[in-house]
Amino acid sequence: MDSLKKELEEELKLSTDDPTSHAWYHGPLRREAAESLFERDGDFLVRDSNSAPGNYVLSCFWKNGPMHFKIIRVILRPKKGYSRELFQFEEDRFDNVPALIRFYVGGRRPISQASGAVIFNPITRSVPLRVIIERQTDSSSSISSIKGSDREKYNQASKRRSFSSAHNDALQIINPLLRSGSQPSNLENVGRRPSLQSAQSDSNLRTGVQQNTKQENTGPAPISPVFRTGSEPLLSPRPRHSRPAFPGGGVTLRGSDGQLHTRAPPKPLRVSVLFPNSIPPPPRDRNVDPSSYYDELVVQVPQKIGHVDRLRAEEKWQSRARLTETSFGFLEAEKNEESLQLPALPQKKAEVEDWHFEKPHVETVSCFHLDQFESLLLPENNRPLEPGVLLALKELFNRSNADITAMHMLSVDCQVARIVGVTDEQKRIMGVGSGLELVTLPHGRQLRQDLLERHHLIALGVAVDILGCTGTVSQRSTVLHKLILLAQALKDHAHNLYSFSAVMKALDLPQITRLEMTWRALRRNHTETAVLFEKKLKPFMNMLNDGDDSVVHGPSAVPHLVPLLMAMEGDDPVENSERGCQLLYDVLQSARSAALHAQDYQQHAHTLLTAGSWEPVPELLEAFRTEFALRLFWGQTGATASREERYEKFDMILSVLSDKLEPVELTPRQPEPLT
Repeated sequence: MDSLKKELEEELKLSTDDPTSHAWYHGPLRREAAESLFERDGDFLVRDSNSAPGNYVLSCFWKNGPMHFKIIRVILRPKKGYSRELFQFEEDRFDNVPALIRFYVGGRRPISQASGAVIFNPITRSVPLRVIIERQTDSSSSISSIKGSDREKYNQASKRRSFSSAHNDALQIINPLLRSGSQPSNLENVGRRPSLQSAQSDSNLRTGVQQNTKQENTGPAPISPVFRTGSEPLLSPRPRHSRPAFPGGGVTLRGSDGQLHTRAPPKPLRVSVLFPNSIPPPPRDRNVDPSSYYDELVVQVPQKIGHVDRLRAEEKWQSRARLTETSFGFLEAEKNEESLQLPALPQKKAEVEDWHFEKPHVETVSCFHLDQFESLLLPENNRPLEPGVLLALKELFNRSNADITAMHMLSVDCQVARIVGVTDEQKRIMGVGSGLELVTLPHGRQLRQDLLERHHLIALGVAVDILGCTGTVSQRSTVLHKLILLAQALKDHAHNLYSFSAVMKALDLPQITRLEMTWRALRRNHTETAVLFEKKLKPFMNMLNDGDDSVVHGPSAVPHLVPLLMAMEGDDPVENSERGCQLLYDVLQSARSAALHAQDYQQHAHTLLTAGSWEPVPELLEAFRTEFALRLFWGQTGATASREERYEKFDMILSVLSDKLEPVELTPRQPEPLT
């Protein structure tokens, strides 16, 4: 067991881009063995495809049943001597399989829109892959030793039960491009009709439906909801007698063949064009399905919709519009006037006259109004960093624990970011429903600048709290200990990644990191807190800055917006990164996800703030307002100066305070020897 454990540890130390380095990868594990490992919804693992070597299968458990999805390995060869490997799943392509898993696990995104399956609990292997391979080999040899009728019974028992008796003979393939989970990577066999047997690979075929050899052919059968080679329905029913003869047999397309067309063929329609009445129509309620604003090929009169609904409608429409880029001869042959009748454009003149486009208002003035700010803590015409105010703040913070303080910060952040308490008038001015959508749009520039300003001021406030402690080193380490606990509360209790990143930014300022004696005292007096900061919070922050949402488990109230804000305001967040374009892509993808799920963030933030587990304190709420920080740091008159000037001067003040606490030890210069 020790040798197996060491061998497994060596596998897990490999490159993170290699599936072998992840415990959720089980190598050549068979389908039946994978299903036996599942216990509850969300369980998943990745294994090798038995039917298509070189590809992978994502196996999961959802709604009391196992599901299997093919991950296609695609090799691009744009020119001789150069190739690139990608892994395609649904409509997305990834550089490697671990990136695919991080994408779906981190964002809790459904891996299939049809089933709604979500994966979040990996089934890890406890032995090295060599042992799994040996077990599968032994299992294969035991099956081959079964003779005669026993072997036939064994094969029948292990055969996939994917069709009911009514569907067994009615389903025929109308798409000559056999897809497995995503776009095919080999167009060598276009024009051939794949055989039914070759389509039954490691796909999303549910087991447990008893096969029946009795055939019923009473007419066209309805579309089977279980015959799938990926996560979307790809097959349409046709009577057996209408099937045209094809001379060639079907060959399963595999991503490892590496022969690609200049453009990947489009994904077939989710709703059958040839048989519009064979499945129930999609919901027409615009609140349920935003794509209902568009019919098949004929656009209806648009109604006033939000930015998120527009994004969702674009995604569904673009997936359908791709069909116009490729000509399918077999579709032309199947065309008939009755099935392809298009609905007439509704002529509702009254509705058209009632609807009108209203241009969003472009804000040019900050939402922080210093002239209207009335303070309970600051005197009139206060000076910068007034000692009496700093002392009152320290006593105020000492009366509240980390969780209560984090909830006060969440309350103010949600108001500034326009996540909660957004009025209808604000929505009309913005043109969207929340600030999470506005920051991704061109006319959201002022809100982006305000959020960057607030984020920096929170970091400066944390730095002042540490550097303003002129007591002993042990007292300073206690302040550092409380701030680290505040960061943890913002992350785990308030689910506020915006303020969490601001606190972590402060702890990483050069004026703070140079306090070696303070950090040493923290490790000595508060060891658990120091370990929490170094081993959990810092790696978590680094992953967020890299645009990796897989580290975020569960819902969030305020997402990590700073990389997007910096990128859209011209401050390149990837300038010093080796990942470059990939990092920028991850940041933009994360921002798009935040905009799409803006309502989820709003609902979760509203639930936290109205839960009744905390009581708002007016003085503490004011202490976290941005107007209060502007006047506290730069005084009544200095707060109106330019941002660059204010930041430059305050950075010098922090450096002076840091040097006073732990002066730089100068090594005396040795006199030069006389010659």
